[in-house]
Parts: sequence; C-alpha cells; structure tokens
Amino acid sequence: MPYKEGRYWRAKVVINGRAKTARCSTKKEAKAWEQQKRKELKQPTTPMGSLLDASTKYLKYCEVSFDRSTFTDKKKALKELMAATENIALDMVDSGTILNEIIMQQPTANLANKRRKDLHAFFEYCREFQGLDHNPISVINKIPQERRKQPVSTDGELAKLLLKCGDRQDKNMLLAFTNSGARRSELFRLTFSEDVDFQERQLRLGNKKNRVRIMRYRYIPMNDELYNALMDQFKHRLPQSDYVFQNRAEEHPRYGQRFTKRDKFLKDLCDKARVKVMSYHALRRYFASKLIENGENLETVRLLLGHASVSTTDIYIQRLKDDRRAAVERINKNIAKREKSNGITRS
Repeated sequence: MPYKEGRYWRAKVVINGRAKTARCSTKKEAKAWEQQKRKELKQPTTPMGSLLDASTKYLKYCEVSFDRSTFTDKKKALKELMAATENIALDMVDSGTILNEIIMQQPTANLANKRRKDLHAFFEYCREFQGLDHNPISVINKIPQERRKQPVSTDGELAKLLLKCGDRQDKNMLLAFTNSGARRSELFRLTFSEDVDFQERQLRLGNKKNRVRIMRYRYIPMNDELYNALMDQFKHRLPQSDYVFQNRAEEHPRYGQRFTKRDKFLKDLCDKARVKVMSYHALRRYFASKLIENGENLETVRLLLGHASVSTTDIYIQRLKDDRRAAVERINKNIAKREKSNGITRS
C-alpha cells in the first residue's frame, strides 16, 4: 500500500524477500506501479541455469585467462563445490553449505582462505555473466590466520648459492632475480626481442596481477651486474628460442621453451650450498631489502616492485623491518643464553 513521503508517494512491493520501491507524484500513480510489479511476479521467469553449466563456462574463461597453476586451483575449488552441493540451480547454493562443507574442511586457515577467494571469484563471474543476484561468499569472513615469517635471503646465502651454480644460466638467473626484483613468472616470460633493451640498459617486466587480467608492464634500469648477466645469456642463447631463460635439457618436451616453475632447481641448489631452502620470492624480498637499506622512498620501491598500491608496498616494507628486528632480538637472546650457561651475570 502506498504511503506519504513528504510531497511524494512511496510505492512498495516485496519480491523474493527484497523490497522494490518507487517514488511517485500521486497516490494513484503509486498504486498503478505496485499493481504492475505484482503482475510481473505472476509471469513465468527464465529459470536460473545449473551450477554445472555455470562452472563449465567459468572454467573455459579461466583456462584462457590464467596460468596453469591458477587454473588448477580454481578447478579444484569448483570440484569441491559440486561435490558439496550436487548439480543444483545456481541461485540455490547457500552460504552455510559452502562454509561448513568446503571452507571449514580445509586442513589449514591459509588453504581455507584460498578456497574462499577462488569461490568468491566464481560467484562474482556468475553475478556479471549468469544473472545471479547475490554472491553467497560475501557473508563469509576470512578465517583468522597467523602471519608466516617472510624469509629474506642474506648476502652470505646468496654468495654460497652463486658458488654452487654449476651452469652459467643458473648463475645468470639468480643474478637477474636479485638485481631486478622480478616475480618468477615475470622473469621466465622474458624475451630478448621485446623485453631486454641493452642500448637503453633497461628491462621490461610484465604481469597480470590485476582484476581485468591485462598484461601491465614496468621498466627496471639495469645495473652492471644485471646487464652483464643478461648479455652473457644473449651470447650463449639457443638460436631457435627468443626466451631469455630457456629449458636446455634436450630430452625435455619443452626444450628451447621458457621455464614455468623450476622449483626443484632452487631447492636442490639450496641443499648443495647448505643454506635454508628458500623460494624465488625470497630473492625478490632480497632486492626489496636492499632498496630499503639504501633509503629509497616508498614510491620508488613501489614502482620497482610493481605494486599497484603504495599501501601494499608499505605493508611489504614493514614486514621486512619486523623480520629484521626479530632477527636482532634472537641474537640478543642467544648471547644471554650463552652467558647464563657459562655462569656469567651482568651487573
């Protein structure tokens, strides 16, 4: 029933638990609007597609938009969603089932939040392209988790790794990581023809870490160490490949192509050098730590690391500072422990 609202009349109809309203000039106009809306309710509507159909379309989109690892994660999340809900209508999926049957069943908080993130992206896709009117993940909060320590490579560890590199490409790759701050995917997709400019002494790094999945680039000046490493790669490259870092195992099906992960190489090298096992991202943090030590301003660090937001860089820098502070505190504790064991007391 319309009601007075100042100089106007407010028409109101509740549809599927949601109120639809309109501001009208007269009570008659408001009544007519309500009647029209009620008629629309009685008309048959197009049924919502099934969860299986929506999942199939989304995975086709993901397959061409993301790398293999990300695609596999999203596929796994949808497989768990199908197992928990079966092939019901897309708009029948409820938040409680997702929370209890999928998110809370993950072995760690980190994996639970990863599932939440992947499923949230799926339902956002459904809202935009499948006509879904709500995202069931939006009411599910992230699972609290303790922040893991972010290890940073030290000068000593890097020196040991370089000494144990038996292959010139491996050595050049480590030098490229630590002198450019590149992400693994950025470094592995480099080509000589498009990304390395020896004349201007700059390197072009690109990634798709944005909502629209469009490649965005930044340019990194080459210092002497980076320049020499890439020039050495250029002089000893495989003639049939334009990639800067190439798979050179002749028996491998991707011979001459770019690397994708290469996790085993870094792990084996750390074991050989007898240093703690580190990730490629630890080499990126090494680059960031050197920028901080040199007193570079926040905006310069952001541009070189390729962060979209200064706030991301600020968090990144604060974590590095916290880790260094914790390392110094551990030294103090170790000294105090040794003094106590030797019966030394401070006056």
